[in-house]
Amino acid sequence: MNAEARHNARYPNAIVPMSPVLSSATLSLTRDKRQTSILSCQYSREVTSGRAAIALALENSGVQKGDEVLIPAFHCESMISPARWREATPVFFRVTPKAEIDLDDITRKITPRTKAIIVTHYFGFLQDLSGIRTLCDEKGIVLIEDCAHAFFGTRDGKPVGSIGDYAIASSMKFFPCYDGGILASNSVPLNTINLTGFSTLFHLKSFFNIIERAISFGRLGWFGRALKALISFKQLIWGYIKKKRPQHVSQGPSASDGGYGFESSWVHSSTSKPSSFIVNNADQKRIVEARRKNYLRYLEALKGLQGATPLFDNLPEGYVPLVFPLYVKNPVQPFESLKQKAVPIWRFGEYLDPAVDETLDPNSVDFSNHVFQFPCHQELKEEEIDWIIQQIKETIQ
Repeated sequence: MNAEARHNARYPNAIVPMSPVLSSATLSLTRDKRQTSILSCQYSREVTSGRAAIALALENSGVQKGDEVLIPAFHCESMISPARWREATPVFFRVTPKAEIDLDDITRKITPRTKAIIVTHYFGFLQDLSGIRTLCDEKGIVLIEDCAHAFFGTRDGKPVGSIGDYAIASSMKFFPCYDGGILASNSVPLNTINLTGFSTLFHLKSFFNIIERAISFGRLGWFGRALKALISFKQLIWGYIKKKRPQHVSQGPSASDGGYGFESSWVHSSTSKPSSFIVNNADQKRIVEARRKNYLRYLEALKGLQGATPLFDNLPEGYVPLVFPLYVKNPVQPFESLKQKAVPIWRFGEYLDPAVDETLDPNSVDFSNHVFQFPCHQELKEEEIDWIIQQIKETIQ
């Protein structure tokens, strides 16, 4: 058990879903509800996770041993491990106090060995990539646009994911999937990337996981209650299969179970069929509108909160947030209290690479310690958001 797993084991499970769960309103089989997203890029492939997509982008662009990959100092492990898988050296660059890339620091960090640069749209707020795009073109460096926090959206009329040579996304953060990520590009054909499928057992695992999670949070109504008997039967059968044929039972990538580990065996795999079906048939208009509405609900309720400030004080048109990020002045006790109350809360970049300290980038260290994230996804109920807001106010104020 790693440090992250040991840390999370101390707390009860959140009683409100931290990420989307399947509901009767999730799907729409009409195409008029498609929205501008990373899938608007000319080329795209469905893979197992966002970290697998980063690994494939690095591999496809020729990153190899001895190369350097520039990565934001404000990061999670799944952004670093793909570079190490390619035996490249991660080099960390600073972010600004507004959680934007520090172009001057990136310029200073570039060497003849710099092969690729990863830039991240934190929490769904899209970066201005015009400067870094020009710099990469001048230096012959591959630009990877990390859209793990920003599946949907536009800035200055340009779709998310359309600026980088490659773009990656995490479907699981925006859709009620068991697995799933996107590798996309507007300029690089991706048809030479070979992906393998899964056994029938894994597709079944994906399907039942999606259903079980929905039922555990009280979604799907009477239909979900009726499925409980089927789920119990599935668990008996699955236990028998694992006992008799353990070598044939795939447990799934760690990304699907909330971990940050990197497994090379999952890099060249495609999204499971149930997860792919949801991504391609979800009501995207509902996702966009609900996330923006929920974010603004938090913003209005928490303005002026003593001891905490929204990281972003407005939500620009065209942005579709992943979460609601809140900067908390004295974070230690509130974080512990909210976790113990089973409030869905986490901190992106909570475990930075040991190379990142106050000297390298004080802003990233500050964000890592002080920025809490709360869900604003489309499957939240109004009373659930009200309860989260109440707990935040009582705990922090």
